[in-house]
Amino acid sequence: MDSSSRASSVDDLLRRVAERSIRWPFRMWGFGEGIALRGLLAAYRVTGNTEYYDFAHSLLSVYVQGGVAKKNEEHIAPGTELLLFYEHSGDANFLEAAKQLAALNASFPKNKFGARMHRPDMSGWRKQIWVDSMDVDAPFLVRLGRLTGDESYSQQGVDEILGYARALQVEAMEDASGLFWHGYEVDCGTNGQLWARGNGWALMGLVETLKLLPATSAARLELLERLLRLCLALKRTQHADGLWHTVVTRPDTYLESTLAVMAAFALREAFEASLLDGSAFGEMESKARAAALRCIDEHGSLTLVSDATPIGELNMYATRPCGIYPWGQGPLALMLAQKNL
Repeated sequence: MDSSSRASSVDDLLRRVAERSIRWPFRMWGFGEGIALRGLLAAYRVTGNTEYYDFAHSLLSVYVQGGVAKKNEEHIAPGTELLLFYEHSGDANFLEAAKQLAALNASFPKNKFGARMHRPDMSGWRKQIWVDSMDVDAPFLVRLGRLTGDESYSQQGVDEILGYARALQVEAMEDASGLFWHGYEVDCGTNGQLWARGNGWALMGLVETLKLLPATSAARLELLERLLRLCLALKRTQHADGLWHTVVTRPDTYLESTLAVMAAFALREAFEASLLDGSAFGEMESKARAAALRCIDEHGSLTLVSDATPIGELNMYATRPCGIYPWGQGPLALMLAQKNL
């Protein structure tokens, strides 16, 4: 297949993925919906299909018009996506909404590592953090700082991702050093498992934050070192077919696809931004990308995607059902929209 035919084939696949994504019953908001909107914007940029842009723009417009940052549960609202649509449309309402979300984030209490605990209002969750937030908070806040020229937002984002990484990344543990735990709780320490998708969220959050940070940032060296350690751990634990087990260090758990999609996307971004050496991790990226492509069905759905996964014991992770979810479709669209597939 020549390069033009291959590009056309990828564009057709991206269209199917985007059209399947739109059929998700979006709610306001959960882990996954934001990145699905990001994926639709990327699909629009590649294909020129305005349906994808209009769908995502309408959802965000309804959210903004109803008022944002009213409740703590909006810690998961799509801040990065608001900024991307602001950059594209120039609609200042999106920028103002993003500032309100940043203020909500700043109101949350910190744990000893400096990580914000997003649900201080909920018994059982008030002292917890979750690795998923690494892709939501810091890239959004640092991007907001760049757009507004207000360094305080960027510093807020840096403090956030450093706090999460210091709390959740394994420092020394056989076969697990460099990986990220699912969560941390003030009274009991790290909890949950070494969850595949959680490590995907951590990988994407680290890469996107580093892409946005200036070279002079005091946090850059530590974040690069943490990114390298994570990638070395993922390289050690990747299955021969390119996927990862849903609990990364437990081959008795099933193979799941979201980490492969997230890794293929984030690693390619890291190579292009000179954050990682492609010669060291190129094979891992290409295996993950090939595995992800094999997991797309004829309807544009990413298969082998586990259901929403709360912190729990090993058996809970090992028995989560699989289905079609925005936390699979969004990263998949981003991956397919990358150049030089």
